[in-house]
Amino acid sequence: MEARTPIPLVPLHLTSLTILSPTNTPLYVHSFTGPQDELRHYHLSHAAIDVIEERIVMTSTPTKPADSYLGLLFCMEDMALSVYGFQTTTKLRMVLSVALVDAMIKDADIVAIFRAVHQLLLSAIHNPFLSLPPSFKAAHAPAHNGPLSESAQAQEEPERAVRPHNPPIPTDKMFITSPEGIEGDWLKRSGRFQSGMKRIGELLSGGRV
Repeated sequence: MEARTPIPLVPLHLTSLTILSPTNTPLYVHSFTGPQDELRHYHLSHAAIDVIEERIVMTSTPTKPADSYLGLLFCMEDMALSVYGFQTTTKLRMVLSVALVDAMIKDADIVAIFRAVHQLLLSAIHNPFLSLPPSFKAAHAPAHNGPLSESAQAQEEPERAVRPHNPPIPTDKMFITSPEGIEGDWLKRSGRFQSGMKRIGELLSGGRV
């Protein structure tokens, strides 16, 4: 009996990742190949929407929801890409494109990437400060404790006069964490999310998860 040929370790080359709202509105498009390709990957995510909807219908029942990992959606030989899908429990969708290789890509590797991005996403949307408008300005906290002397009070009066004034923000708009309330601008302004995506791209420009 012939010994089985071992499956080679496949270097993963990520090309793009798109995050979609439950209504399939693109919230975030990240091109690992450079900003010049973002529009192409934006259209790629739109092409994946119908396949995602069909896959969810085919793999779910009234008593059993569809699995989070939707598997390989399709391949595009003209662009040399494999496209995978993922849906969170809150119905956010993610579309990941990977460069085609002449070997088998393990589902476990793709799932690990989706899970890592999901953790970055949760970290970003649970930051209440990201929901504040970009025009919001914060006053510096005083660097002293206890009562102020007369000279310190006189020095603080002009600073108090120029403190920024922000319009009131309804609390129901300040701490939104529902999928329908997420704005794509939050992810662009999140330093942790952006650095995490950059790190994933650096690790997977030919390496393993």
